Amino acid sequence: MRAAVNRCVRTAAALAVGAALVTGCGGRAEGPAAAFGGEAVGADLDAAGEAVGLSGGEKAGTPTYDGPAGEPSDGPPTAEERRRKDLMNRMAAYSVAWMPVLTKGAAAPAETERRFGAVLAALAERGWKEHKAVERTPLDEEGFVLMAAYKKRGWTLFAQHNEMGAVHVTSVMATEDACTARFTEEELKLLES
Repeated sequence: MRAAVNRCVRTAAALAVGAALVTGCGGRAEGPAAAFGGEAVGADLDAAGEAVGLSGGEKAGTPTYDGPAGEPSDGPPTAEERRRKDLMNRMAAYSVAWMPVLTKGAAAPAETERRFGAVLAALAERGWKEHKAVERTPLDEEGFVLMAAYKKRGWTLFAQHNEMGAVHVTSVMATEDACTARFTEEELKLLES
């Protein structure tokens, strides 16, 4: 159970870090691709959230990831933890993220799950094509995680909704495919761990 909560917290922290709007992997896009960069992706994410009554959080100017929030330190970070932090900062620089502003009196799990589906439907209306259907993974008896992936014009979007007791977190992160290709398979596995 604690591992599942830690994973939810780590995932939410990582997605919050990716809230910077970027325009690419350092090069200037030309032609039709130039019209669909980080700002256009961010606009899609914000519009999808607003369409279902959820407003996104503020976008950070310079993303950094310091580690999972709310976890006590067990001493200095290990080499693997430092490497994961560096990888998360690299990935954040190539990503656009959206996480709705949480309000007091959070909605019931059925309502937050419905809103997650509505956000996905609003993204589909904006031209995002389903790449991986919504998958539901139970987290012990306390909750579950919903995950889905969508694609649009050289970007891959990962949407996730976590229900863990009183914690309800919905987050969406889109990463430019050309940037993701710069990560090795081993680096991507480390990011997922």
